[in-house]
Amino acid sequence: MTKDNHLRGILFLLGSGIVFTILDALAKETSNYIPVLQVAWGRYVFHIVFLPFYAERPMGEPIWSTRRWGRMFATRHPWLQPARSLLLLGATLFFFGAVSYVPLAEAQAVAFIEPLLITAIAHFFLAERVGARRWLAIAVGFIGVLVVIRPGFGMMHWGMLLSLGSAAFGSIYVTLTRIVSRADSAGTSLAWSGVAGFVGLSLVMPLVWQPADTYVWTLFFALGISGGLGHYLMIKAFEAAPGGTLAPFIYVQMLWIVVVGFAWFGDWPAITTWIGITLIVGSGLYALHRERIRARERARISARS
Repeated sequence: MTKDNHLRGILFLLGSGIVFTILDALAKETSNYIPVLQVAWGRYVFHIVFLPFYAERPMGEPIWSTRRWGRMFATRHPWLQPARSLLLLGATLFFFGAVSYVPLAEAQAVAFIEPLLITAIAHFFLAERVGARRWLAIAVGFIGVLVVIRPGFGMMHWGMLLSLGSAAFGSIYVTLTRIVSRADSAGTSLAWSGVAGFVGLSLVMPLVWQPADTYVWTLFFALGISGGLGHYLMIKAFEAAPGGTLAPFIYVQMLWIVVVGFAWFGDWPAITTWIGITLIVGSGLYALHRERIRARERARISARS
């Protein structure tokens, strides 16, 4: 890959971070008017509606053709893809619930423990060796989470646990995504990502539905656009550049979260939140650094053999 491709991938990733930040802010705003389940439904229904526009198609084929939908959902992992979809639904509901109760920056700071959880899961379930230094980074990351949520000091909001739950579900979702990506295309994984949310939430909507005015439907529309666009930009980023190059830039989203949270909702992180963010982001970057060193060592051993 050329340096131009790497730069393009980084720009795509930074763009996805901005879009996902807008998605989170829209979810927080919409939850002021309707239940979180209905907010999540709006995000998923428009994700499905706009899905064909993000998928590859032969020249001249209609966007809504039956063959097009068939190709999008054709998978070699008929059990893992639905599992991924359910996990993403859980992560979405937990995070949307979290931001409806706590500031964006605090919810996202806790959610950023996800890359460290992915490392731990890879050790236990994918037989990927994790050295002592990366285990130390994971421990520091968890200390950072404790600093942000402040348990035992009478200051912890239970909504922070929802953000932690989102990170747990999201880390397993990403792990399964790594597995299915060996056989399924990015378009197929994107298509399956929205199935459980769309079907499951549509089934429960009659039980929780509250009338939505034009403003809320506009928020719904923006949720769907930003959700689909964010995933599309991230997919394009990883098509253009390797994960090791892109991973450190994921944490730039924390900057967008702080700016948008302050500009939109007037929330400025407390000093303890900043300390926690520093510990979480710092430990995540160090873990990525150690992973790069391990990758170079494996490459040298492979070259000699």
